[in-house]
Amino acid sequence: MSLASFPCHYKFLLSHNLVSRPSKGNNTRLVLQLVDRPGYDTPEKKELLCANGIWQLWLDKVGNKCFTQPKQVPRRWVVIDPEFQTGEILVDKSSQNLQGFHPLEYIDIVIFSNWLTKYGDLILHASGISLDGAGYCFIGHSGAGKSTLVGDIAKEPGVNILGEDQVILRYQNDQFMIYGTPWHESSDRCLNIGVPVKKIFILDRSAKEVLKPISGFDGVVHVMQTAFIPLYLHGEIRKVLNKQSLAAEQIPFFSLSYTRGSDILGVIKNA
Repeated sequence: MSLASFPCHYKFLLSHNLVSRPSKGNNTRLVLQLVDRPGYDTPEKKELLCANGIWQLWLDKVGNKCFTQPKQVPRRWVVIDPEFQTGEILVDKSSQNLQGFHPLEYIDIVIFSNWLTKYGDLILHASGISLDGAGYCFIGHSGAGKSTLVGDIAKEPGVNILGEDQVILRYQNDQFMIYGTPWHESSDRCLNIGVPVKKIFILDRSAKEVLKPISGFDGVVHVMQTAFIPLYLHGEIRKVLNKQSLAAEQIPFFSLSYTRGSDILGVIKNA
């Protein structure tokens, strides 16, 4: 097993002795075990919940969620119990030389988004920084300048990049937190910490004003438009909406337009 092709993941690894199998019903972690299953093909599928050109999610006959990537070699199935606490990564090791094998290659972000939805939390298509113990998030569609912005800001003292393209937004202990993620190409563009959210900025290159406060409702609309939301989990979407209702009340949102070379960090801090 290897993470050689995923350098950012190393920052997020826990020592094996810190990981234990959770007991049913009272643990917020998801623990997966890699299982060699010679000759294994597919679970007893019942219902297809979601499919695209890369991955599929099925329900089996007892309600387990079964993730797979049909074109992946060797093909594997990640089968997770209905409570989303324990599961197995099933693969036939004899079918392929597994040197350099990463069992959750390219599907871990999908599994994380499903796990987070259980708590009403989200992976955002956004960049984020930590500064003086507070989190600043920058939301925008591809090409809006998220990576460029945090790259420029990171040159300033005390600024750390949590993630240049994805961050996690969670509501914990009565406050919103922003966390770094490992799904990036450069390990200097992510960090394995979480900090309280202070402000969220919606990047808008066409805006006439550099900075403009926007309503919490409009801010949350942008959050929902750029988040990884498993809409097929009908029973969990209400939790997401409830959390975002709180976000509209508690988080200051701004529209931000910037020019490279300007004191954009000053604008962000003084917003």
